Amino acid sequence: MKYLNALVFIIFITFILSPYFSLYKLQAAVTKNDKVAFEELIDIESIRKIDKENIAWQIKHNVGSQTDIMSEFMRQGAQVFGNAAVDTIIDSNGIFTRLRQIAPLWEQVTFAFFESPTRFMIRMGQFGHNPLHIQMTLQDWTWRITAIYG
Repeated sequence: MKYLNALVFIIFITFILSPYFSLYKLQAAVTKNDKVAFEELIDIESIRKIDKENIAWQIKHNVGSQTDIMSEFMRQGAQVFGNAAVDTIIDSNGIFTRLRQIAPLWEQVTFAFFESPTRFMIRMGQFGHNPLHIQMTLQDWTWRITAIYG
């Protein structure tokens, strides 16, 4: 029983430390300019999907609150152009360049903790100074960046 408790404790500690280790690998990839290692740590399709959802929400709540045909036309056009912009602009090179600009990452981290057992949030920078928020999600037992805000 003592060994089983020790094993469970070791597994729990490993799980708790694993996103911090992924953040360390992210720091190393950015510092060493290793784009191959960096691309293994991000899920670009999830990042694009979340950005598209954010654009759709902004359009729904900010573009023409009336229900007339012109407002609907504007919403649809903004949605099409927004999705095309996300597909064009959001890529791993752009994210890599942005993270290189704020490196060293460890020195910029002001918050890093779990939101849920499969989601980990990192804040780089102080509130009120346009901080960068990075969301990591556990995918196939690997922590990967799935959203970037800010």
